[in-house]
Amino acid sequence: MTPQQPWPQQPDPNRTVRHRWPQPPPPPPEPPGTRRLEYTPDMFPDVQQYEAKPSRSAWWWVVLVGGLAVVVAAAAVAVILWSRGGQPEPRKPRSTSSGAAAHGAARVTDPAAHLSYPVPAGWTKAGDGLAQPYSSGLKRDGGIVMAFTQPGAPGAQASIEQLQAQARVVAEQQAHSLLPGTSTVQGVETKALQVGGRAAATASFTLAFQRQDPAYVRVVAVPTGDNTISYVIAALSPDGDVTRRAVDQIMDGVRPA
Repeated sequence: MTPQQPWPQQPDPNRTVRHRWPQPPPPPPEPPGTRRLEYTPDMFPDVQQYEAKPSRSAWWWVVLVGGLAVVVAAAAVAVILWSRGGQPEPRKPRSTSSGAAAHGAARVTDPAAHLSYPVPAGWTKAGDGLAQPYSSGLKRDGGIVMAFTQPGAPGAQASIEQLQAQARVVAEQQAHSLLPGTSTVQGVETKALQVGGRAAATASFTLAFQRQDPAYVRVVAVPTGDNTISYVIAALSPDGDVTRRAVDQIMDGVRPA
């Protein structure tokens, strides 16, 4: 401490004297709100400009989708052709003439009647010792087929109308002989045919009985000489769709021999 002296003190030249000068009061706070600043171009950085690509039209997409579809279709066709290339082609059945049996099927050849006809499944050839005038035949349960020749007929000189009438008469006569019993002929149909290039005729009808099922009868008449006509007649009892088709197959397969 500096000892107090009774006389006035002199300023000390080595002493630092600090003076407080009056300071202005701080400005009042601004009220809350938006403050507008002056715009200068340097406030925002430059944005890089990009050129927009032109939009693709709908036709472009149509072309693209169509091209893809063509490529897929071509690939599918190539796969199908490749798969078929390694497989043998299926054998097609040999075509036969109208009503004829399939190639290689058994046939009956009758030299006496100068005719031949097919043997369907389920039918067997008739044995020797047939009654006159029959020269060959087939049989099965409820069915019979016979071939024979009648001399003295108009033969090759007969008109198609005469052949049809002759076929009907002979069919009725033989039906009553092969299927005895009281019966009546119903639903007669006659038609002209071509058998091996020759004019021929066929007749068919239903034979109705009083005490048994009806039978189906059909005959084919073919001129085989100047004064002869050969016949193949079939009788089926009882009549049925399946068995009738077999009889029609035999009749439609008659050929000159």
